[in-house]
Amino acid sequence: MDRDDVTAAIAAFTSLVGRPDAELVLDRAALTMSAVLRPHLDVDRWLDDLDVLAASCPEGDRDGLVASLFGGKRFTGDRSTYTDWRNSCLDHVLETGRGIPITLSVLLVEVARRRGIELVGIGMPAHFLVGDPHDPEWFVDPFHGGRTLDRAGCETLLRDITRDQVSWRDSHLDPATNRAIIARMLNNLRAGFDQRGDRVRLALVMRMRMAMPELHNEDADAVRALAVLN
Repeated sequence: MDRDDVTAAIAAFTSLVGRPDAELVLDRAALTMSAVLRPHLDVDRWLDDLDVLAASCPEGDRDGLVASLFGGKRFTGDRSTYTDWRNSCLDHVLETGRGIPITLSVLLVEVARRRGIELVGIGMPAHFLVGDPHDPEWFVDPFHGGRTLDRAGCETLLRDITRDQVSWRDSHLDPATNRAIIARMLNNLRAGFDQRGDRVRLALVMRMRMAMPELHNEDADAVRALAVLN
């Protein structure tokens, strides 16, 4: 990895997540996170790709947008290589059309924003979703073909995925802030790199986590992980 590129990307990420949530632009933060892990990544190029993708979607409402993106498997869940860390990178999802629930959800939310449709990430445990802040009974599961669910359907999905190991709470369907989404993406990456024994990328993830005040309570883990960069 090019140390100068990594240092610049970490500085850019730190600047972004240091802003109030209302000023934290989700797509740029997610792509800047990718740039830390994938040196030489051109963040603006992929932001332009999101613009082009949004422009390619036909005029319509939220359901038409979901059908355009996820109908015919234009974008879909990566079941064969689910744990590939690149599935947490928005640029990889744009390039391959495959991803995990949270990155596919970020894609939908950001394309919708470009089309003037307000959608939000829903940080349900074990499986990220997308919701409409103005409709408490409409949710989308981008990983499974963009299927729509009501609240009861979300509860059933959670019980099926966790085999009833997670108790249901209505708060599971509260909208997630942009900061919470980025933090969850970092949590996914941390777990994956720790399991793989990828000490260098784990150290980079921990450095990004240290830039977020709400994640500062893991100093001991961070120090151990960052030792590889010293």
